[in-house]
Amino acid sequence: MRWARLKLWFGSPVRVRLPFGSWWMAEDDFCSHSILRGDFENPEWRFVERFLEPGMTVLDIGAHHGFYSLLASVKVGSSGRVIAFEPSPREREKLLRNLALNGYTNVQVEDCALAEAAGRQELIMVGGINTGCNSLRRPNVKEPTSSVAVRVETLDGYLAEHRLPPVDFIKLDAEGAELAILKGAHTMLESRPRPVIQCELEEIRTRPWGYHPREVVVLLDTMGYRWFPPQSGGVLKPVVDKAGVDGNFFAVPEERMEPLRARGLLA
Repeated sequence: MRWARLKLWFGSPVRVRLPFGSWWMAEDDFCSHSILRGDFENPEWRFVERFLEPGMTVLDIGAHHGFYSLLASVKVGSSGRVIAFEPSPREREKLLRNLALNGYTNVQVEDCALAEAAGRQELIMVGGINTGCNSLRRPNVKEPTSSVAVRVETLDGYLAEHRLPPVDFIKLDAEGAELAILKGAHTMLESRPRPVIQCELEEIRTRPWGYHPREVVVLLDTMGYRWFPPQSGGVLKPVVDKAGVDGNFFAVPEERMEPLRARGLLA
C-alpha cells in the first residue's frame, strides 16, 4: 500500500485489491486515500458484506467509483442484481472501469440522478480530491466546480418502468438529496418487503438543500423504520440520540428486525 500511495502522489492510478477480493483503480481522491489507509467505512461495508445474500436486489444510489457496487456484485452473485446510479460522467467512467476490471456483469449502471420529481437539473461537479461531493445543490467545498445537465428520475418511477423485483438493500449517499429521493419513493417504502437502507445523514450535506438530517430520520420513523449506527465487525446498535445523528446510519424496516437479529446482525 505504501508503494500505491507513492504512485498516487505522482499522479498515476494504481490497481489495488479490496478487502472483499475485488480490484480497484486507486486515484488521487478522498475515497482512494481512505481505501489505501484501510479505514474506508469499515463498520458500514462489513455490515453490508454480512447482510447481502445471493439473489438479492441492491440499489447503489450515488455510486461514485463503485466501492459498494463491487461489494454488492460479489455478494448477490449471478442470481442477484445491482443497479448503480451515478449521474456524473466523470465518476461514471471510473465506475465502469472498475466493473470492467473485475469482469462483473450483474451491475447495471444508470446515468440519471434521483429526486422527488423527474426532469433535468444541473449537477455541480467538484474538482480536486473531493469528487464524492458532487451534488444537485452547490456543495460547501473549497475546490473548483463545474456543472453538467443531467436527467433526473424518481425512484418509484424508475422501479415501475423497469419492473424490478423487491429491493433488499439501498446504499443512499447523494450529498443532501436523500430526503428528496425518499419522498420520491413512497410506493417502494409502503410495499413489503422493504429494503434496509444505508443513509448518509450529515448537516453539511443537507444545509444547501435547506433541511436538517433529522427530517430524514422522522420520515422513515413514521413508516416503521428504526435507525442504527454500524459497529465494528458489521453489527448494528440502536440509535440513542436521534437529535444528534451525523454520519452513516442504517434504517431497518420493522419486518426485517427479527431476521437480522436471528442472524446476529443486531446488537
